[in-house]
Amino acid sequence: MAFSSPYTSFRSLPDLLEHRAIADSGRVAVRVHAVPYTYGELWDRSARAHGWLAGAGVGPGDNVALLMRNSVEFLDAWLALARMGAVAVPVNTASVGEALAHTLEHSESVGVIGDADLLPAIAAAGVKPTWQVAVGGDFDGASPFADLIDRSNPTPHPVRCDGLDPMNIIYTSGTTGMPKGVVLGHGSYLNTGGYFAHHLGLHAEDVLHTCLPLFHCNAQQTTLMSGLALGAEVVVDRSFSLSRYWGWINESGATVTNLLGAMLALLSKREPDAAERCERLRYVVAAPVPEDLHRPLEARWGVRIVEGYGLTETGTMACINPPDDTRSGTIGIPLEHNELRVVDEEGNDVGDDVPGQILTRSRIEGAFMSGYFKAPEATAEAMAGGWFHTGDIGRRRPDGYYVFIDRSKDTIRRRGENISSFLVEKAALGHPEVAEVAAIGVPSELSEEDVKIVVVRRAGSTLTEAQLATWSDDRLGDFMRPRYIEFRDELPRTETGRVQKYLLRQDGVGAGWDRGDSRARRA
Repeated sequence: MAFSSPYTSFRSLPDLLEHRAIADSGRVAVRVHAVPYTYGELWDRSARAHGWLAGAGVGPGDNVALLMRNSVEFLDAWLALARMGAVAVPVNTASVGEALAHTLEHSESVGVIGDADLLPAIAAAGVKPTWQVAVGGDFDGASPFADLIDRSNPTPHPVRCDGLDPMNIIYTSGTTGMPKGVVLGHGSYLNTGGYFAHHLGLHAEDVLHTCLPLFHCNAQQTTLMSGLALGAEVVVDRSFSLSRYWGWINESGATVTNLLGAMLALLSKREPDAAERCERLRYVVAAPVPEDLHRPLEARWGVRIVEGYGLTETGTMACINPPDDTRSGTIGIPLEHNELRVVDEEGNDVGDDVPGQILTRSRIEGAFMSGYFKAPEATAEAMAGGWFHTGDIGRRRPDGYYVFIDRSKDTIRRRGENISSFLVEKAALGHPEVAEVAAIGVPSELSEEDVKIVVVRRAGSTLTEAQLATWSDDRLGDFMRPRYIEFRDELPRTETGRVQKYLLRQDGVGAGWDRGDSRARRA
């Protein structure tokens, strides 16, 4: 069955962008750090980048890594790759070491486009790309990004893609192994952009704002793609700033913005002021929304806060609260094209208010991932019976709204990032004085979780928590670094030797040494 969605008539992102370049050529498509770019300019810049990339040997189906912060250059490269039928591999800009090497090597990326100050991390990880392009500075052996959008470049015709053709591979957390590459097709992006706009009742005069990273599907799919679907303006700012956030919203004239639960918590701690009452802002879409903050923040800011739930594999949202009937403490109801189930360990449906694993599926082929890259067994397990097994625990209320309870997997969720417990443990185990380690998520005062490791030292070790923290810092991206470290004589295990992480989670922070959350202080 070919891709077909009630939310769009287009078959691929290039088809949609070309339509906008013709119908709305002079209309502002995006403002990146307050600099406007029209639909015509985006089309032209992506065409020139297409020409350069083709000259570098990139062809349809090839994978290219993007190691870039929010910038117009990210959009140029991302749109060019879609335009030429290639596949973008957006990489978390905090990735270092083994996590970075795995993403680049496993994805078989033929080249890397990255911010100049981030490219040294690739060499440090032991990876040697065939070619590199540097953004915002010079890097030895890399071409300057200006070459990609040089006006002398050829501008080939876009490759005609179908909705089921791959467009992005986004690496998400591994639990018992390395992170997996989620393959998302053109149809997933078109569908998400269309349904997000439809669900919120947005129109071409709306302004969609994001300060979430463009290397995540949230900013790509719900914000950027919704803007393209509507012919509306998208405003992209740098990473979240507590001091600048409301200024960005007011200056941009945003009518809808997307945030993470931790950002809501941080904003709630500000002293209230007039800047929070933005004249045009109607919706804040966020997940998770702390229940005790939901209605007070709505009243304080004069907006509607809409909570939803989804994963990279589901093309962001799988369910969401109706904007005219939000219910605090819930993740809403299934989108019109989705179904949700809550099942027990045997896969049987459970009744209302009974906890179980959340399963979901889409009635639109291509709306969800097509699979995990080069991992058919993991794909088959995740999609057993045609339902995506989220690994998350939830319940359905009698009113039909769903409630998220917890994760059943070992994935740790911190500030909107999925963190591989496997990689955190592997980094700590590399220390010669560490015998065993278990990484878990513990509740954070900013919602979601912080990272804790429980460690068994080798006999006679004098290793301190601070020394182990420094060791881990050199091997993990900042979003993965443990906040809490606890030394124990042994880890709880089952009769078969498996670490009982649920017992460790029950202890929470416990006696863990706390290095303090420097990222939250900086925000």
